[in-house]
Parts: sequence; structure tokens; C-alpha cells
Amino acid sequence: MPDKQCKIGLALGSGAARGMAHIGVLKVLEKTGVRIDTIAGTSVGAFIGALYAAGVPVSQMEEVARKVDWRQLARLLDPTLPTSGLIDGRKVTRFIAELLPVHTFEELKIPLAVVATDVETGEMLIIKKGNLLLALQAAIAFPGIFTPVRFGDRFLVDGGLCNPVPADVVRELGADIVIGVCAIPEVCKAPAETYLPPAEEENEGGKGHPFELFNAARVESVLMDILRRNGNGKKAGKDNSQRKPPSLFRVCAQSVVIMENQINQLRLERNDIDLLIRPDLKNIALLDFHRAAEAIQAGETAAARFADRLRTLTGCH
Repeated sequence: MPDKQCKIGLALGSGAARGMAHIGVLKVLEKTGVRIDTIAGTSVGAFIGALYAAGVPVSQMEEVARKVDWRQLARLLDPTLPTSGLIDGRKVTRFIAELLPVHTFEELKIPLAVVATDVETGEMLIIKKGNLLLALQAAIAFPGIFTPVRFGDRFLVDGGLCNPVPADVVRELGADIVIGVCAIPEVCKAPAETYLPPAEEENEGGKGHPFELFNAARVESVLMDILRRNGNGKKAGKDNSQRKPPSLFRVCAQSVVIMENQINQLRLERNDIDLLIRPDLKNIALLDFHRAAEAIQAGETAAARFADRLRTLTGCH
């Protein structure tokens, strides 16, 4: 039985659409009476962690994830040739601001640390004070899709590049017991389609759905239109004799996923996590936000397996 005055920390990892599983985990934590004292988040984990730290009810998060008109995200696509990303980060910030009741770290009800990566030096940056919206904009800036965020003299991108599940960060915040949530599927020898499904499948699955305008195929299509519009695109000749190589978008996105996955494995082996919750999200792709309900349920199912162990943590308080 843990000490009565121990602090429980929650480390919410990256994973894009898969990160909606964090909401399901939070539902179980509340059902079992676990009170979180401090949070560290990377990428989507930083966003959901910020919502929770600000006092946004988990039920409200779930409702937004399930019912929001994801067409809003399609409007974030920049129709001009970008210099460092497809999506205008300022528009993303406005989208986040509509969901967050506070705009600074100091206003949060639970201490929060947001993890980002300095894209020029590779250093991990831990943000704990000041402009929360800017920190979140940096934390979710997936390389090549979102433009890097200027933060003082630094340019920051997704924290998943250096610390996918920031268990060590939440430990540094004073947590005695760390609960880690990993939304990245385990490393396996599989084709790229495991992480980014073929465009044909995505288009078929997205027909008639509000999210059909914002998936991997859509981002890829917009990128190619931009390149053609600026005279840089070339039409590939038909060659049915062999399998075509992945597109530019798929190569960039999948390269980041591979690196993040490997870094994640190494960090999970090294980091001191008292309880690791890893939902089964292998069949959900990075941009499958329209499948939020499935991701949330996966998080809930995974956390429920540890219900008895989670209940023992209530003795901390």
C-alpha cells in the first residue's frame, strides 16, 4: 500500500487520432476514484491533459470528440505553398482556444508540463508556465504537416520526436507514482499500411462521413495540388508492371512514425513507470479522428483491466 501523502502523476503520450484513447483512460481513472495530482503530456496527450488540468469534464471531452464537426479541421489546410508545413498553426490555436476555458498554465487546476522538440537542435523542451495555447500549438506540430512554432528564439515541433510518453517529466514534477498511457502501437515488422492505410481504403471508409475532408488521402491530395499549382509537380507515368513507391506525404509521415515508435520503445524500457496502460489501437490510423468513439472505447477497455490496481492508488490520498 502506497504512502498516504504520495502524489499520482499521469503521463499522456502522443498518437494523433489514437490519442483519443486518453479520454477513455480518464473515464476509468475517475470511476475508480484515482485523483491525479500532476500531468505531463506530449502531442495530443498534452492537449487532452490540458483540458483535464483545466477542469473540463471527461464527459464533455467525449461528447466533443464524438460529435464535433471535423470539417472544421479541413479549413486548416493552407491552399498556398508552405515553407515548413501544410497547416496554419495559428488557426489550430484558435480551434484549441474554443475548447479550453483557460489560456495560461497558471490558471490550471492541476500542474501540467507540455513536451515539445526544438526542431533545430533536437532538444526536448518542457513548458510549464506562461502561454498555454502557444505551448499546445508547439506540442502538436507534427513535422511536415504543421508549421514549427516560434517560442522565444526556438522553433518547436511535436514532442513525440524525443519523448512520446513523458513519464520522466511527470516524475520530475513531483509524482511518486506514475501512470503512463501509450497510444502508439507496439513495434512490429509490418508494411507502412499498418500505420497509414491505403488511400483507397480511407476514401471508401470516409464516404458520407464528416471527416472525409481531413484524412491522410486528403492531406496528400492537397499537397500534390499545391506542388502542381506552383509548377513543381510531375505527373507520374502509368506503370502497372510494378508497385508504385509511396507518395511524398506518406514517406514523410511514416518516417516520423517509425522514428517515434523506436524512440518510444527505448524510453518505455528505460523510464520508471509504475503502471503502463497501452490500448489496442493497431487498426486506427494517425488521422482517423472520425473513429474517436472506437479509440475512446479502446482506452477504457485497456484501463479497466487495471481497475483493481488503480483502486489501490486511491490509498495515496
